[in-house]
Amino acid sequence: MPRQNLTRDTTPAAVVRAAARLGRNIATARIRRGLRQVDLAKKTGLALGTLKRIEEGSPTTALSAYFTALWALGLEREFDDLASPDRDEEGKTLERARYPKRVHPKADLDADF
Repeated sequence: MPRQNLTRDTTPAAVVRAAARLGRNIATARIRRGLRQVDLAKKTGLALGTLKRIEEGSPTTALSAYFTALWALGLEREFDDLASPDRDEEGKTLERARYPKRVHPKADLDADF
């Protein structure tokens, strides 16, 4: 099967919305810190065009570029909860469903304590 590259047209709508929200959040954080786009681009080492695409919420811009912008804004603590297994309620429910319902004792228990 040939590799399919995602575009704005083939990216799921929920992903497009999440990327747009993240881009707006990054832009707001930059503005609150009194940074121009060119300042943040310089601080991150990203091209100005890449930073503009981040703030537009482009779903085809590299995830590492988004993380770099967050890091430069001092928001790297946000990485810790991203897809945290502790917050994955559906995954935890499915995992519990695979556990055995009862624990069966071994056939011969010895009384040697």
